[in-house]
Amino acid sequence: MWFEERICKNNRNVSPEFTRCCMKGKVVLPLISKPPLLLYNLLHGIDNRSKHFKENIKAYNSMFAFTSIGGKVESAVNNGGGPPQFVLSGQNYHRIGTLLPQDADTPKFAQLYMYDTHNENDNRMKHFGGGSTGEKLDISLVDDLKQMMDKNNVLAKSFRKVRDYLRFEESTSLALRLFRKQAKDPRTYNLPTSDEIAALIVGDLDNIEVGRDIIVKKNGVLSRIHETHTSFIPLQYPLIFPYGEDGWQEEIPLSGIAASTSSRLKPRVTLREFITFRIQERKSEHGNVLFSRRLFQKFVVDCFTMIESQRLSYIRNNQKMIRADFLSGIEEAMSRGEMDPSSIGTRIVLPSSFTGGKRYMFDCCQDAMTICKRYGYPDLFITVTCNSAWNEIDRFVRPRNLRPDERPDVCCRVFKMKLDHLIATLKSGIIFGPLDAGMYAIEFQKRGLPHAHILLWLSKDHKLVKLQLLT
Repeated sequence: MWFEERICKNNRNVSPEFTRCCMKGKVVLPLISKPPLLLYNLLHGIDNRSKHFKENIKAYNSMFAFTSIGGKVESAVNNGGGPPQFVLSGQNYHRIGTLLPQDADTPKFAQLYMYDTHNENDNRMKHFGGGSTGEKLDISLVDDLKQMMDKNNVLAKSFRKVRDYLRFEESTSLALRLFRKQAKDPRTYNLPTSDEIAALIVGDLDNIEVGRDIIVKKNGVLSRIHETHTSFIPLQYPLIFPYGEDGWQEEIPLSGIAASTSSRLKPRVTLREFITFRIQERKSEHGNVLFSRRLFQKFVVDCFTMIESQRLSYIRNNQKMIRADFLSGIEEAMSRGEMDPSSIGTRIVLPSSFTGGKRYMFDCCQDAMTICKRYGYPDLFITVTCNSAWNEIDRFVRPRNLRPDERPDVCCRVFKMKLDHLIATLKSGIIFGPLDAGMYAIEFQKRGLPHAHILLWLSKDHKLVKLQLLT
């Protein structure tokens, strides 16, 4: 943490306290274990294939992922004109297929752990063949990563059990059940066993009570995984969580006294707090997440969509609490003169507290117009742009052999600290004198860096006066 990220900024003599990392000690989670030797050497430059691996880590992770990612990945932005980015548009979700591919289909994702494993490496390489990425991948490294997954990853071991069973009982109806909840305390244990996360179901599958567990059947259709499932993250990012470590759960309690003094109805760790804890750097923790370079970009974007999806789900299920207006029934729609068929039925309304929503943007616009009505046109329009070559960013990424675009969280944090310091300086009246009002908005450029637009209203005695030369 930087000193300027402390909570109490008024007193510089007290011991600094921070909430970004662990909410002042309320959030206690097991630290990430040291990765297997192969992965550790690849991430830290010890293996001679390290540079190649880190340049193609996204491709290798997709090769061993158990689930596919939804949404549309905008790859056109990576045209070589700037630092690489991961841009995702549309609704995001994770899906898992059947245990075996359909007739004439090639195995994909989790199916590669069970189907035609004698040619497994070739099957994995086929998904990247024919393109520039496929030509770069190292098949010997693919084989080493496969052996690492089989030895250490509990999710891979669970799917391998299905493979071993299918070798002797091909005609039997079976399914693999991935449990959503586990009986152990999620704050204490970090490495589950295959029996704790999954169970092999043989026989009648029609009377199974699914709930939110994942049921992967032998034949069927793609199923969507809920973001509250414990294995939601490790299924998609096996190279960040090589042991299949647990992801977020709904029932992770706050630690000790914090739980008893919390004002929450349910003193539990939220999804945002869980993700924030995981992307912080600690000397006592291995940086599987933070040193994954371009895969870290994808991880952060994916996690943000998880948080936003959960917020939208809460709003959808609590429309009465926000007094949402709705249209229901064809007759009521006709009486209102509605001509658009999409308006028929229940309308889900986003409250003004949802950042980026229609009402949120309208409220911000109304606030700005009110200030303009009171003080007139703004006197100054200032733009502040993040510079990836700032000394603070460079001193952070250079010793870690990273680039600024591989740690977008650091760029945003440094930018926010500098922006807060500038706003405080402007409010103090040192630069332009006393201010009547001010506002700013933060946006992101196409190359992924944040910038802010600031409007300032100077006090009457310090306004900029236009001088006219008399002839």
